[in-house]
Amino acid sequence: MLQGLANLPNGLSIRPARPGDKAFLEKLHRDQREDLKMVDADRAYIEELLDMQLRAQTLGYGGAFPEALYFVIEKTGDAVGKLTLDWGGTEARVVDLAFVKKARGKGFGQSVLMALIAACGSSKCPLAVSVALNNPALYQWLLAQGFTVTQAPEGGSHHMLVWYPGRDAMAGQPGALAQASSSGEGSV
Repeated sequence: MLQGLANLPNGLSIRPARPGDKAFLEKLHRDQREDLKMVDADRAYIEELLDMQLRAQTLGYGGAFPEALYFVIEKTGDAVGKLTLDWGGTEARVVDLAFVKKARGKGFGQSVLMALIAACGSSKCPLAVSVALNNPALYQWLLAQGFTVTQAPEGGSHHMLVWYPGRDAMAGQPGALAQASSSGEGSV
């Protein structure tokens, strides 16, 4: 299932997370949580909130997705993002895909998702992605890739979209990743 994820377009590669990645993953979490950094409070309190939120996220992922695989995304050898992928046998689910600030908006998320689509196409496995309501660009990009909405939010904060093998002509075809990464449409 995960063949083809090692070397992606744009100089990206994905590798399993290691214990030595802890500092990078903590920094990435802090980069993502600008909302908590804007709280009008003492710096020590904000740092405690950030640590508590990271622990809650880690425990939540572990409880909800006990078989999840954790990866670090690198650009020419430097860590720039993370991917948490749950593959329960019936579907692959992107639990988390995030990039450091300097790597956002460059199409790296699209490259990762296109590689996952290709891998899932080869394995004949659906790919599920949860999309926050405040990310309409990703939502539209996924629809353009052949994803369908399987769960719309009723008072929730995310859409659930699934790509099914055989419904997208690009799945598993050589050159699809290069074409997707060079298209420049939106960003993840």
